[in-house]
Amino acid sequence: MNTLRSLLFVVCAFAFSFAYADGKEPATYVHPMMGTGAEGRVSPIAAAPFGMVQLAPDNFYTGSGYHYSFSFIQGFSHTHASGNGGADYQDILFFPISDASWMKTNLCQDRVGSHFTHDKEHVEPGYYQVKLLDPNINVELTATSRCGMHRYSYPSGANREVLIDLKHASEHSCTIWPDEDYDTVKISRLEVVDSRTVRGYRVSNGWAPEQHVYFYVQFSEPFAAFRMFHQRKACDNVTVLQGRDERVILDFGTKDAPIIAKIGISPVSMEGAEKNLKAEIHGYNFDKVRRQTYNLWNKYLSAIKVDDVDSPQKDVFYTSLYFAMLYPQLYSDVNGYYRSSDSKVYHGNFRYFAGVLGLWDTFRTQDPLMGILHPDVINDLMRTFLEHYRHCGQLPLWTLAGVENQCMIGYHSMPIIADAYAKGIRNYDAEALFNAMKASSNRDTIGYFLKDFRGARFYTKYHYVPCEKEMFSVSKTLEYCYDDWCIAQMAKMLGHQKDYNDYIQRAGWYKNVYDSSSTFMRGRFSDGKWRTPFDPIGGVGYTKETDFCEGDSWQYTFFVPHDGKGLMNLMGGKQKYVMKLDSLFSFVSPNAPKGMGFIGQYWHGNETDHQAVYMYNYVGQPWKTQKLVSDVLYTCYNTSPEGMCGNDDTGQMSSWFVMGAMGFYPVTHGTAIYFIGSPIFKEVQLKHHKGVLTIKAENVSRENCYVQSLTLDGKPYTKNWIRYTDLFSKNATLVFQMGNKPNESWGSSMSDTPPSMCDETFAGK
Repeated sequence: MNTLRSLLFVVCAFAFSFAYADGKEPATYVHPMMGTGAEGRVSPIAAAPFGMVQLAPDNFYTGSGYHYSFSFIQGFSHTHASGNGGADYQDILFFPISDASWMKTNLCQDRVGSHFTHDKEHVEPGYYQVKLLDPNINVELTATSRCGMHRYSYPSGANREVLIDLKHASEHSCTIWPDEDYDTVKISRLEVVDSRTVRGYRVSNGWAPEQHVYFYVQFSEPFAAFRMFHQRKACDNVTVLQGRDERVILDFGTKDAPIIAKIGISPVSMEGAEKNLKAEIHGYNFDKVRRQTYNLWNKYLSAIKVDDVDSPQKDVFYTSLYFAMLYPQLYSDVNGYYRSSDSKVYHGNFRYFAGVLGLWDTFRTQDPLMGILHPDVINDLMRTFLEHYRHCGQLPLWTLAGVENQCMIGYHSMPIIADAYAKGIRNYDAEALFNAMKASSNRDTIGYFLKDFRGARFYTKYHYVPCEKEMFSVSKTLEYCYDDWCIAQMAKMLGHQKDYNDYIQRAGWYKNVYDSSSTFMRGRFSDGKWRTPFDPIGGVGYTKETDFCEGDSWQYTFFVPHDGKGLMNLMGGKQKYVMKLDSLFSFVSPNAPKGMGFIGQYWHGNETDHQAVYMYNYVGQPWKTQKLVSDVLYTCYNTSPEGMCGNDDTGQMSSWFVMGAMGFYPVTHGTAIYFIGSPIFKEVQLKHHKGVLTIKAENVSRENCYVQSLTLDGKPYTKNWIRYTDLFSKNATLVFQMGNKPNESWGSSMSDTPPSMCDETFAGK
């Protein structure tokens, strides 16, 4: 059943194809090195869309495992979280060796690895290649959803050896969270099955408190000899090792032929890894697998056709779309077995997507984008959420290797669920999921990662999180309010009026941390007094005195995406609201780091206020949104290694670009609407499950970023927001007329502004 679903998934993707007039394939526009430098934390991986395997070089022990500035590769491991804020994965490392002395001595403390240069490195969707300079070996990597494939080409006459290392990465401390027990191997196993086959596993803890990776590898030819190492000491005449520091070196002799390795991995078992390998890679034709994965990427990327040969941002668009479709990450075997949040194994008839779920980031744009392009993935993600709840007692917050690590704040499964249901993505038990939403919103779990409580008991008692009770008190209050808004929308759609009344009131509690005297969101004690002294800049840290998480009061003051008009009223009316919002984008802090996407105090390099540029639409000044969206799209992204102004955060930064470049953005979830921004391409065609959306922007250019007028299917359209059903229920055409000066009459009437929570009957009472 699961294999059939996978095949249907591929067939569906193949149907999403367009013909390109210039003859180029969309994958040729992708620059996978974008974001591998600076703070992008992208790794140049070989991976399939949403794949469990991200096979890549490791040259850096934090973040994604790779940084463009480093020139020494330690090896090639099979699990990564490219574009991720934490430091984990990098499991099951392989490295080719051509020095026979490694077979004769114990592994010493010197690094196994090689220098390399970027001019001898190449990466494209589904493929990575590098020339290792020290052993003079050419390495090529490709991957399927659950398998990796290596091809090592050695110098003529060289002794061909391969190291498999199960200790790699775990022997290096994490520089972000230097806990004594962080990132250690609990148990690992290496087993030489026969002269072509090795299998094993590694169970470790790190950002994920218990991470299971099982593997099964077969080689294109038999190895003549092997030597196993336990704690770096040779163990002769054994075929199985088990412990916390296990390695093996395989010797293939001096034949002039490349060594090809194919590896299945599994979160469940070595047998599962073997089944994955047998299902996804047949034989040892490396070029065939590379071509199949590349073609699959072409089909997925063809879901959106950008018809604008002159645009400098076309390559950024396809690169961003590529990054966006790496997540959510698959975490189940071909036979339907998966390891859930309680570390136990279960079976399901769907794809379990819990390998990496960075929901604090992705709920904003990446998940809604996948709802448009891949509703089948979102359906399975909803079923994943429900299984996670059944086994963990709460909906996911942030998972790695299928395990809840309690990272970040909020309970941001809620926006994703409400967004999916509102858009008609409903192939799951919605009532059960709604009950899980309510239960999760009131759970006060001790965090594994931040070592604190979520503060739910204080939030429901005081109607805000008091600053002496919890760190990140203001951020938690605001994010809980938004998540509660999404629960209220779900309740309304399901017909649960009492729950709707309860949660719509909770969604209005954001007012309780707004200080009218300073005109900022501010930390507040349980007795109602404000924390003093107060500085709206900074305050980011991990102490009890820190009221904001990954941002400051400037960025969080506008985190009320569901109630822009209510926030306007709270600030004293439209004029004061606009002045405050203008200040967000004009006030320049001397402490703002360079290259991190700051426009004033707006920080595009992090997700905290990604919706803020669209908040002008709420008060009928969409031309300011249009200019800011254009500025972000042109100044915060390029295809260089430093071309991402902050951590990609599992596709969120990239998804923001994709949605923004098309001209509309999901500010609020659960209502199935988009705020209109500023498209940057002359024409875009988006293939969805019910037809094609065509977006034309006439006279568009970097300077012509202002919307002069808009038509929907040939009829004038004056609202600065638009419904999902207008765009994606059939074939539809949006035509923007663009110009270099603001049209302050279009979309400016309050009747043309988006709906806000304060418009609802019980809002904020």
